[in-house]
Amino acid sequence: MKATNKYWMIAAIYLATFMTAIESTIVVTAVRSIADSLNSGEAVSLIFSVYLFSSAIATPIFGRIADQYGKKRVFQWGLLLFLIGTVLCGLSTSSVMLILSRIIQGVGAGGIMPMTFALIGELFDLETRGKVMGLNNSAWGIASLAAPLLGGLLLSVLSWHWIFFINVPFAVVVLAIVQFFYHEETAKKAVDSNEFRQHIHFATGLFVLLAGIQLTDTSILLGAAVILLGISDLIVFYRKEQGAASAILPIKPLADGTFRLLILCVLLINGALIGFQVYVPIWVQTELAMSPTAAGLILLPSSIFFIGGSYYSGSLATQLGQKRLLQFILAVLVMSFIGLGLLPKETSYIVLLILSSILGVSIGIGVTISVITAQSFASKENLSTVSGFITLCRTLGQSFMITFLGMINQNFYTLSQKTIVGYHAVFFTISVIVGLLFFIVNNSDLLSRSSRKI
Repeated sequence: MKATNKYWMIAAIYLATFMTAIESTIVVTAVRSIADSLNSGEAVSLIFSVYLFSSAIATPIFGRIADQYGKKRVFQWGLLLFLIGTVLCGLSTSSVMLILSRIIQGVGAGGIMPMTFALIGELFDLETRGKVMGLNNSAWGIASLAAPLLGGLLLSVLSWHWIFFINVPFAVVVLAIVQFFYHEETAKKAVDSNEFRQHIHFATGLFVLLAGIQLTDTSILLGAAVILLGISDLIVFYRKEQGAASAILPIKPLADGTFRLLILCVLLINGALIGFQVYVPIWVQTELAMSPTAAGLILLPSSIFFIGGSYYSGSLATQLGQKRLLQFILAVLVMSFIGLGLLPKETSYIVLLILSSILGVSIGIGVTISVITAQSFASKENLSTVSGFITLCRTLGQSFMITFLGMINQNFYTLSQKTIVGYHAVFFTISVIVGLLFFIVNNSDLLSRSSRKI
């Protein structure tokens, strides 16, 4: 069997990540044009939520299937589904067609994202993973800056359909690279009807949970009730999985307290990241009265330093130890978000750029250390399953946090009629949440006792 070309695969992983990152951000620029063109305001929120739902539900399922039938095959399935969904989105002439196409696209993204993590875990040793993830994470930073500019250009010169077509060449190139430069030896396994039922149960529980998160925007009580229903269903599912002959969840890693602690870090640090990425640019536009371009550029230092933090996270963890490094990073995050919560509305753009840099390097280290350490609990046989579960937790963390912070922002704004008060409340809330995580990590000896090395 031919050897896999790692350099070509780095290119494929990077392009795949960039493609899904662009798709997650560029659609924002075309919301009004899509609503006007299709004469459907309801489609606006649905084109975001159905993509999120379908990708989140598909992620752990694709991860499990990849361990059984091979990462190459699942990666290609995800890319093909994403490509088909993308083309159909661009060809859509009605809101119904667009929403159905976004579901297909989201399912495809659910097959792409966990495979990028799993391939990094398979192709590179622990020492190198942080550097490769740092490079790969830069795709999100570049996409967040390029998407508004590219989206605006396409809308002014062509039409909203082209914000989808722009990803077609990327998908084709990645498919070609994976086909010719990634070689994998995998034994074919028969389809297990019991596992199929497990996937259905798990997907149902996730759907109810995500639906509850979305419903909190319109009714807190109804949303909370649906969330509790979803959590209850997933708890029942987890207990059944513990006794299953062939579980689709990473049961053995989940039985380890260190792995659960790392998953909590993944959830909350990614939640803090999305809170920063959403509300600091809004602050720049509303309080400093600056342009959308300036609002986007406020994230540039964080993107650059996120890459640097990710790149050096492995060596820092080796020198300081995982627990000590996480403690330090969480302490910096708490102080930074408290600082944002105390800043006056007329704060200099330069000050926000400095805080953006600090948050970027801190979150970059925290996210990367949590992910690659959690991934080290995987064996060769369940690497994709674990990677899919980690990816799902990142998505859930951001979904929960952005909805929760939206309620905090709206409630404090309503009480004070001042937008800055809402932003301050958001940042203080994040500082409290990260502070609780610091307390948990500080009072746990799990990471100290862990024999995992980075």
